[in-house]
Amino acid sequence: MIPVRALAKRALGFQSFNSDDDQRQAIPDAETIFDVGANVGQTAKTYRRLFPSSRIWSFEPFPASYESLRHALSDQRFHPISVALSDQIGTSTLHVGVASITNSFLVRESDTGKSIEVQTDTVDHFCREHGIDRIDILKVDVEGAESRVFRGAQEMFSRDAIRSVFVEVYFDPVYEGMPLMWDLHAQLGRFGFRLHGLYSLFRGANGRLSFANALYLKQ
Repeated sequence: MIPVRALAKRALGFQSFNSDDDQRQAIPDAETIFDVGANVGQTAKTYRRLFPSSRIWSFEPFPASYESLRHALSDQRFHPISVALSDQIGTSTLHVGVASITNSFLVRESDTGKSIEVQTDTVDHFCREHGIDRIDILKVDVEGAESRVFRGAQEMFSRDAIRSVFVEVYFDPVYEGMPLMWDLHAQLGRFGFRLHGLYSLFRGANGRLSFANALYLKQ
């Protein structure tokens, strides 16, 4: 476990506080990007600007968000997919949040009480089915279900077919049973990744570090 103070010290030593700049510098030749938890396509638009020739696969299971996602980009290298990536192939219950960005497989106190069943797939199975040999950037923002996505990508991880991971991390739990920063850090460490940077650090009302975005690179 890395203390928050050490993480902050490391973050202050980075050349840039901008994750866009660091991703573009670390993976300048990114060809295949997985946007897992795409919502309405805001991240896909950013990646298209950063990597104009890349193939972007954006995964969003919530119907209303997916309809907006479909129109986020209009080029043949953009692939919106109405599936949730997880650790199993089948279906799972998606709990509907007050805002679509808080939809999750995990329960949160502020949930609306509504839920829907959505299709799930794994990174490994999806890559085999679509002939994808390498993922240059695996971006994951799935509100507490990040470890499931990583478990579903063990084959790709084991053969070093994923070059970088950009993931939202929490330091205090907001969903029941969610992995925290330390859990994801350990999981990615076992796959041979090191923490490169923390970005968009957010502190809660109590002044404690609440969540951030983390960029991991293959060691």
